[in-house]
Amino acid sequence: MSTSVKRNFAYQAFYQILAIIVPLITTPYLSRTLGPHGVGIYSYTFSITNYFVMFAMLGMSRYGIREIARVSGADQREERTRIFWGAYAVQIISSLLTLGVYLLYIPTVSEENLVPSLMWITWVVSALFDVSWLCFGMEEFRVPTTISGLTKLGTLVLIFGLVRGPGDAWVYCLAIGAMYLVNQVALWPLVHRYVDFHRPTWAEIKPHIKPNLVLFIPVIAISLYISMDKVMLGAMSGMDQVGYYEYSEKLSKLPLAVITALGTVMMPRMSAALAEGKRDDALSLLESSIWAMLAMAFALSFGIVGIAPEFARVFLGAEFAQCDVLMCVLAVVVPVISITNVLGEQYMLPSGKDNLFTISVCVGAVVNVVLNLFLIPNYQAMGAAISTVAAELAVMAVQGWSVRGELPLGTYAKNALPFAVIGAIMAVVIRTFSSWLDSLWGMTPAGLAIEFLVGATTFSVLAILWVVLSKDKNFEAAFGRSLRRSASRDEAGQS
Repeated sequence: MSTSVKRNFAYQAFYQILAIIVPLITTPYLSRTLGPHGVGIYSYTFSITNYFVMFAMLGMSRYGIREIARVSGADQREERTRIFWGAYAVQIISSLLTLGVYLLYIPTVSEENLVPSLMWITWVVSALFDVSWLCFGMEEFRVPTTISGLTKLGTLVLIFGLVRGPGDAWVYCLAIGAMYLVNQVALWPLVHRYVDFHRPTWAEIKPHIKPNLVLFIPVIAISLYISMDKVMLGAMSGMDQVGYYEYSEKLSKLPLAVITALGTVMMPRMSAALAEGKRDDALSLLESSIWAMLAMAFALSFGIVGIAPEFARVFLGAEFAQCDVLMCVLAVVVPVISITNVLGEQYMLPSGKDNLFTISVCVGAVVNVVLNLFLIPNYQAMGAAISTVAAELAVMAVQGWSVRGELPLGTYAKNALPFAVIGAIMAVVIRTFSSWLDSLWGMTPAGLAIEFLVGATTFSVLAILWVVLSKDKNFEAAFGRSLRRSASRDEAGQS
């Protein structure tokens, strides 16, 4: 990987680690303060509002990054200015229309969900100001990451300062929504750094509408197996089941925050490389990316399986004990989503394969909704979990089939297999060790921490031994240059 990719990944990884730490701090407090029902209200209203925010943004989070990355050169400021303001005008129109519809929706919600839904207006408004795609398209990650980190800390302060009991789900919603708005508004001082002010004409706006709508289709499709499952679960099984599923899914997918940070960094770089005709460089980046992402994914997925029984009870409390099995099932999606992030977000979209990408996620959406209809009535939260895993596997299968003649998928699988084996060994070691700890101390935070350290040490040692003994070329590609620079500095110092 190039130095800039590593640096941007470091920024993104830092923020995503913070995004993991904040829920790890707040979740035990909220699970005990709000209870399954309060958490369910938050999750249910969040999931519905998320659809309005998606309609406000359309496909801009992908389309905007790709289009800006294609004109990111220092001598392309004028063209970049026209593209930005033309695309942003589409976002303004869709955001204002969506806000109007959301205000019409508010009076129709139930009394229990009315105040939380009102609090989410701040999140819907935030879409109007979202220009993160401009920053990411220009490979500017430092400032957005810093701002997002500060707003995460602000959310932490508001939660502990204001959420006091089961009836404060609306306060939690307001804290999250308000910080979304602050985060987006705070990015605007960066705009003038990359573009000048320009009032776009209709001729400059119109070309952005159709491709934006095309990339909005996969956004909606993906949402059907990310958010719709909670809406369906709430309607069919009640808010308590939504609460169990919310935390099981959130904790199982937390590792994806760091893993997909690499995908966020790689997309503009891949778009720029392919636009410049540097296909070999792009494919080399892709191979290093999927190697790194799957190594992390298998470590974290099997780690979740290893510690889930103790984690659910110690971390969330006795009311959420049934989350342990749900977490184990949902942990399967960590490596699966890592693969689809590389194939879809890092290759298919930068290559302009929008239609194939859309088909893949639509297939996943259909699988998820159909299975939810059959499984949720009988299996409740577990039914939703099984449907989610099946949907992600379907997306991966379709994307793999679509690019099978263009990418060395067999090589990718061969490179990742050792880490899957190491992950399975780690899970067995954790469960063996946990049995001894539980018989000695029972389920305690100290025991959970020891399990985590045992798992991390086991995977790290075995993984390092593997890459050293096998002389893994992807390790060399990702870290070799940095290691060689370090060695050169040491030799220079000694001389």
